[in-house]
Amino acid sequence: WLLRRRMYWKQPFTNIIRKILSYSKNGTEVIYITGNHDEFLRIYSEIDLGMIKIVDEYEFNNYFITHGDLYDGVVQLKWLGKLGGWGYELAIYIDRTLKKFGYKKSFSKMLKDKVKKAVKFITNFEIQLVYQATIRDCKGVICGHIHKPENKIITIKEIDIHYLNCGDWIENNSYIIFDKGEFKLIESYV
Repeated sequence: WLLRRRMYWKQPFTNIIRKILSYSKNGTEVIYITGNHDEFLRIYSEIDLGMIKIVDEYEFNNYFITHGDLYDGVVQLKWLGKLGGWGYELAIYIDRTLKKFGYKKSFSKMLKDKVKKAVKFITNFEIQLVYQATIRDCKGVICGHIHKPENKIITIKEIDIHYLNCGDWIENNSYIIFDKGEFKLIESYV
């Protein structure tokens, strides 16, 4: 819903998406996992797009992979999610203004971290996703959504589940790669 109202899209984002989509032309299946910022794409999940598959969730290498918004109690309350989106837009605008005056810290990140901490005890996002991994008999879960890079083991019902959150490109410069049979969180502070 955020992309429909206002675009925060920069050329480097387009370059990354083009690079990923170019793999499909060479025979590599590309799995695009939708989230709350691009939920309008979910209507295409049933359409055959050749080597590009649009999904809400995916399983790979015994990992449950999802954006995570479907398991966030706040996002499920659409009005509260939209209010949060407007607040986040305002915080991004304040960030850009402060950066023009040389302020280095991210106001939006600080604000979001504080709000998310307050909401976390209600929604219990990480535990919900780890639980989803256990009912799918997966050894791990990979998500994003809350934009907080994490790589840890969470134990639920005496089962250790590998929890990975990719963070995001904008605030944390973080992402997850699959290399030599394992997932790795990369935090690239530029």
